[in-house]
Amino acid sequence: MPVRLVEVTEGIEPSDRYVRKFWVAALGPSAVAELLRLVSAAGKGEEVRLPRYLPHLLRAGLVRIVDGTLAVDSLIPMVPVEMRWRFPPDLAAEHAAWLQTNV
Repeated sequence: MPVRLVEVTEGIEPSDRYVRKFWVAALGPSAVAELLRLVSAAGKGEEVRLPRYLPHLLRAGLVRIVDGTLAVDSLIPMVPVEMRWRFPPDLAAEHAAWLQTNV
């Protein structure tokens, strides 16, 4: 399946610790691994097999389908407020502190 990288100016680098720490807590490790695989493949112009966690990534707004192609942004957004309820209290506090120093 073709994957297209959409260059954006706002967000977090896919390799940033934020993605592995907070997005994994919100979506799960397998979905985040697939997202990172899609970003990597799109950057290289490679095709991918249909991702198992595609419905999760679509619902989270991390992947879109554009003209029959999977589209992923070059930068990952912050975890939206409506998904942060999944954070345990200590991680929620750490995320709030991250927001204070990085936004």
